[in-house]
Amino acid sequence: MDGMQGISAGEIPEGFSSVDPNAGGGKAAEPGKAEAQEAQKQQILMSILDADALERLKRIGIVRKEKAVAIENMLVQAAMAGKIPGRVTEAKLIEMLEGMDGAEGQTKVKIQRRNYGIDDSDSEDNDDDLL
Repeated sequence: MDGMQGISAGEIPEGFSSVDPNAGGGKAAEPGKAEAQEAQKQQILMSILDADALERLKRIGIVRKEKAVAIENMLVQAAMAGKIPGRVTEAKLIEMLEGMDGAEGQTKVKIQRRNYGIDDSDSEDNDDDLL
């Protein structure tokens, strides 16, 4: 972005970075921040999930990464808001997963059959003459 050359650091709005994400490195200004946040997230998850639930969450992450990340984020937000009274068991985690599946909505397939070229008046013909 050649237009960014004339902008001073004071002119950049809060929440924006002067680093071009399309340029070489591709990393933000603070590369250690993402790792620190991920480590904190994992620490929170280890503190609120029992061993079986944590293992199940890791297995889900292998198969469906986006679903595991969504559950992790939901658990961390609930823990930070104080909505999780104790440790989350595997059974409770399964309930949460089923709730997510219901919230996403199951796709229903409706099959409509059409009779092309077949008329109801043909039903009285029992085709005995073909034998």
